[in-house]
Amino acid sequence: MKNRSELHQIVYSLLAAQIEFGTYRLGDPLPKMEETARWLSVSLDTVRSAYLQLKRDGYITLTKKAGAAVSVRFQESEFEEHIQTFFALRKDAVTDLCRSLDPLFRHAQWFALKHAGPERLDELERLCLQPETLPPFVMVQHVRLIYGALNNDLLLRLVWQVFLFYQAPFLSLPENMAAFEECDGPLLEMIGLCRRKDWNGLWQSVVSYQEQLSRAFRRFYADHITCEPVGKPIFFHWDAYEKSSQRCYSLALDLLNDIYLGRYEPELFLPSPSKIGEEKQVSVTTVRRTLTLLGHLGATRSINGVGTQALSPADSSQNCDLSQPVIQKRLLDFAQSLQILALTCGASLEITLDAMDAMAIQWWRNRLLALKENGRYESVVFDSLEVIPHFSPIRAVREIYRQLLRILIWGYPLRSLHGSREQINAFYLPYINSLLEGLRQGDKKRLAAALEQMLLCEFRFAAIRLEELHVQGSAGLLVPEPFR
Repeated sequence: MKNRSELHQIVYSLLAAQIEFGTYRLGDPLPKMEETARWLSVSLDTVRSAYLQLKRDGYITLTKKAGAAVSVRFQESEFEEHIQTFFALRKDAVTDLCRSLDPLFRHAQWFALKHAGPERLDELERLCLQPETLPPFVMVQHVRLIYGALNNDLLLRLVWQVFLFYQAPFLSLPENMAAFEECDGPLLEMIGLCRRKDWNGLWQSVVSYQEQLSRAFRRFYADHITCEPVGKPIFFHWDAYEKSSQRCYSLALDLLNDIYLGRYEPELFLPSPSKIGEEKQVSVTTVRRTLTLLGHLGATRSINGVGTQALSPADSSQNCDLSQPVIQKRLLDFAQSLQILALTCGASLEITLDAMDAMAIQWWRNRLLALKENGRYESVVFDSLEVIPHFSPIRAVREIYRQLLRILIWGYPLRSLHGSREQINAFYLPYINSLLEGLRQGDKKRLAAALEQMLLCEFRFAAIRLEELHVQGSAGLLVPEPFR
């Protein structure tokens, strides 16, 4: 299935799974589109697209008067076969995602709950005590309310997609619904801890719940899923810009990365649109839209009759057109990516270091030493974070970090805002030295703390500058607090 991370495909996949599992059976009505949109916190157009695809694929009938109803009949043996096949093909992915709960979501969930505020906590409690819908839909609303406290749409989309990939189908099975009848208990406990401002207790409660969730999946696979997967295993895939209408964003990030890495040096010209289109396998129209976007970002400059010229970060910051809403949104994407990295890099690096051998450690050390030689000290952020997608033993962490680092490149115009070359190097040198010392000592705790501290400072600086530049949405971003 193409573009599996598009919102309507995610909604479609969940509803199709529920029909194949027997949650909805022949003749059963599906929720009204408006209800599904409200429960899943997506637009009505997204739900309509999913329902229309369900109709085309023969799962439902769809009329204005009667709404949607299941039109396919499955035997009991087929329900079981569908369940076995669905979860068998995702076994490695589910195991991997359970391992990612700690590095990717533990700190973020704790921090979000800590800053949820009384009204949000009251709404969470209401949902826990008076569920209005099937458990998967209730849990989606929990996810939205908890992580929404951070005002980070990028993080919210990630958590939402992870939840619908494996937790929502799991909770769609009646026996799993019964097993999780008390699933709101831990959340009610967390709400109480937030109201008492017991942040240490909240951390332990988050840890306990995530471990409980992982145990539930392990028991489910051990006790229920008996068949071997037939076909290619299905893994979680996240791409913030996979929608075809946003293809130029992915291309823009590719070209920005080429500029950042020096493939297109400042003052030199990019290939023609036709050559870029041929190399990147996109249309010339998409290339031209992308070059317009990069021009507004200040990363390139078009010269009539000559071509498109790459610009340095200093020139980029001066030429960035902040009056363009799309540019403000891409800079906000950068800041949101930086916030996620600040929340996750410490725990992610510790797990990664456990899996790195002497050659991998030397690879990182060599990159840091090369920075000191070439004088581009600001690259320590990318060069250090790249250790995680290169060497993490958890596939989901590698996948998500690759995407986050790509999105981080939207901050190209901000790279010169630390000041002159001397000021930039003075800002980053202590972090380079601290990381080198941690590598020399083999101290993973020190390395994780140093990386986290660098990302916190980088995020704090970026958030302040974006707010000064009046980038819409930047004022609501919270600076993460380490829990150690």
